[in-house]
Amino acid sequence: MHLVMGGINGHYLRNITLNAAEGTEEVLAAVAYATDNSLLFEWCSKHNIPLRFYGRLDENVAVSIPVLDFFLKAKSPTLTCRLVQHHHAKVIWWRGVGLYVGSANLTGSAWYTNVEAGCFFDEAEVSDDMAADVLELFRVLHEKSTPLTDELAEQMRKRATILGKSRPDATDFWQSPSFNKWPGLVQTTKKKAADRKRDEFLTEWHATLQELRQIGELVSDPDNRPIWVNTSTPTGAQADQFLHAHYYQRVVDGTKASYANSYEENKSRRADALNETLRWWKALPKAPNHEDEMLNVTAPHLQEALSEDGLQEMGEQRFRDVCMGVHAIKDYARRVPNRAVGLPDNGTRYSIPQKVEALSRRIWNDRAPNSSSVVDLLRFVLYVGPDDLLPDRLWQAVSDPSRKIDGLGISALGELVGWALPDRFPPRNGRTSKALRSLGYDVAVHVE
Repeated sequence: MHLVMGGINGHYLRNITLNAAEGTEEVLAAVAYATDNSLLFEWCSKHNIPLRFYGRLDENVAVSIPVLDFFLKAKSPTLTCRLVQHHHAKVIWWRGVGLYVGSANLTGSAWYTNVEAGCFFDEAEVSDDMAADVLELFRVLHEKSTPLTDELAEQMRKRATILGKSRPDATDFWQSPSFNKWPGLVQTTKKKAADRKRDEFLTEWHATLQELRQIGELVSDPDNRPIWVNTSTPTGAQADQFLHAHYYQRVVDGTKASYANSYEENKSRRADALNETLRWWKALPKAPNHEDEMLNVTAPHLQEALSEDGLQEMGEQRFRDVCMGVHAIKDYARRVPNRAVGLPDNGTRYSIPQKVEALSRRIWNDRAPNSSSVVDLLRFVLYVGPDDLLPDRLWQAVSDPSRKIDGLGISALGELVGWALPDRFPPRNGRTSKALRSLGYDVAVHVE
């Protein structure tokens, strides 16, 4: 994390966009005031990066007419603009690169000359809790916002003309039927907010779970299964590796995953997109990214290690081997700062196995506030209670402060659950969600 304070410390927001194009998968921007298209909007358009922008809706035309016209003229499903009352946030998430939270609006003065202050968190520093809160911010803004239409823009244009001449009463302005009017946030207890998040998570989890099961049934059908996949391989594991291959061969371009663009293309033709991908999968003469090794060697090892008996016998070395087989853990280890896993922060570039070993050692030796170990946490999620309540236990494992172990977020635990119980709960991590979204599925993309 570093402070972004412009001329005071030499860290400017423009420095982020100068270096973020290659790694940014999409941009979520909640910035109240916007007057300059060149700062972010034209940059997203130039680099074909999907953007969801939420500006402020008020009688003083917080989002300028040229900005509104830019979105209307773009006519792009991947560049969206919505306006919402009582919105004063300044949050920009270059997903895959990092998150800015501060005071700067999307104006030239804010980015170049004003005294502004904010924090930029590299993607590896965006914890599950932070990501969940930011996504909740965007969920609320989206729910209460007004999408940009010709009618809305015309109302704002009329208002801007009037403001150029005087400061009139705003009563008539707020009578427009073009607006989704919202009284703003009301105070709610922390418990109610937590309950809502839990309910939303469980609803989304169960919906996606069934979709993954259906994909598992399809990919395990002999008409769709490549010759190098064993017939005895669990359907959930096959679904995971089908999506793995699709993601890395058909969604990732260099270092950037274009799942957001693909979602817009496929959301109205989801069945066709899935069938096309199934035909591609079936025709593969060999595994493109070692999916055969994962299905035939690693997956059985993980299932055995994460069984009730396997957890009983788990030692540090075996836990390290488990971590090496879990995509979400390896990806997190790749991104996490050296110092966070006990490695010298001296510029040394460690290999992924070295980072995973350091991370697994730290997790193995950590204890949750309730004194439970990682084995205790896995046993609780997987086996302490009926299977149908496992998603609820998974939510507790990542949301209950007394149970949490740093480094095991929703993606890591969701994948571990899948490898332990692949027939009932197909593995799921952030990459799984991105692959599903690229095929047109409206699923949440959690950080890995």
